[in-house]
Amino acid sequence: MHDHGRDPWVRALLPWSLVATLSLLITAVGCEPGDREPAAAAAPPAKLTLDTVAVIHSDLLHSVECVRRGPDDNLVVMNMWPSEVLLLNTAGDLVGTVSRMGEGPGEFQALRDLDTKGDSILLLDTRAVLLFHRQSSVGTWSLRTLPGIPQQVAFTADGAPVVTAERGPPPDRENAMRVLRDTVEFYRVDDPETAIETPVEVPSGELLVSWNASDGIRVGMPAFAAWEVYDLTLTGVVAADARDGRVMSFDWGGHAARTLRPASPPTPASEAEMDRFWERVDARARRDLDSDYMTHARQSVDVWGGSVPRPFYSAVISDGSETLIGHYAHWSEDIVEWSLLDRNGKTLGTFNLGPGKRLLSLRDREVLGVGRDSMDVEHLLVLRIRKEANPPP
Repeated sequence: MHDHGRDPWVRALLPWSLVATLSLLITAVGCEPGDREPAAAAAPPAKLTLDTVAVIHSDLLHSVECVRRGPDDNLVVMNMWPSEVLLLNTAGDLVGTVSRMGEGPGEFQALRDLDTKGDSILLLDTRAVLLFHRQSSVGTWSLRTLPGIPQQVAFTADGAPVVTAERGPPPDRENAMRVLRDTVEFYRVDDPETAIETPVEVPSGELLVSWNASDGIRVGMPAFAAWEVYDLTLTGVVAADARDGRVMSFDWGGHAARTLRPASPPTPASEAEMDRFWERVDARARRDLDSDYMTHARQSVDVWGGSVPRPFYSAVISDGSETLIGHYAHWSEDIVEWSLLDRNGKTLGTFNLGPGKRLLSLRDREVLGVGRDSMDVEHLLVLRIRKEANPPP
């Protein structure tokens, strides 16, 4: 899962409980239609709690992008700046490192993602997928023929690992002042030129193309843009359309997709959200003395042709058995609601996550994430999902 919790109004201008209640058709034999009893209201979802198992502090944490369990139950941590992969124990001590930046065998240039399976570790570079047994390099697959920039990587239960890339309409003059949407495609690492056939399309992020005679083409994002929201697991894919609220899953065997949540009518951004959007745009334009910034901000709103729809989701994290869905929050300092779904889409419960925390991986109800303190210093979080006890009568 990739985090998109950066300030969304900045992203908007830069080059992706079962909410819908199933209707119960009640048939009353021998009764007239007017005599039918109304369907009972659906029970609210259970309340879940995230227990804090451990908070891991280390001076080695810098812009953490991925955290997963790895060999000897240590944490495999991917820093972005600088790019490095660390093995930390629960005390925060450095146990070892995996690979390093460089041009040689088993080395990477720019990390994108990682996955783990037992003692094996996959690293996704912009040009290759690297396989390690613990800290020893055992294999490399080139991605030089992959049609697009790789996004995520995952082990599969049978066969070679899978990577994803995005494809979409060209950002040319003919598409100016339109919201464009890329599509996520899936590739085996041993055949990076041929996309895997999937039963449904997985949508990626939205782009806004603008054009004028003096500046030419400019690619940004519409206001309240939807991002790619999906996660790869050992057994398959769990994905959401952040724009219409659908959540679906399918396995690597190519079986038909399951709809975990149906599409819902669009929800417009509230007046308060729009006010905050314009306040931040105005502050940015004043600070940077950029007159074009305000122009493009207006375009990012006007492209919707009326009320601005807000996305439904911002994140999906799955272990293949259960899935966490992060509901959309427009600002990084907002509280985020999360729903836990079972394999068939039943809502097992919900919880709220406070500001300054990102959830990155899920395994058997253990959640790994990253938090920031008041000094903006990162720490790792080991959390466990627990159902709250029923309140006393």
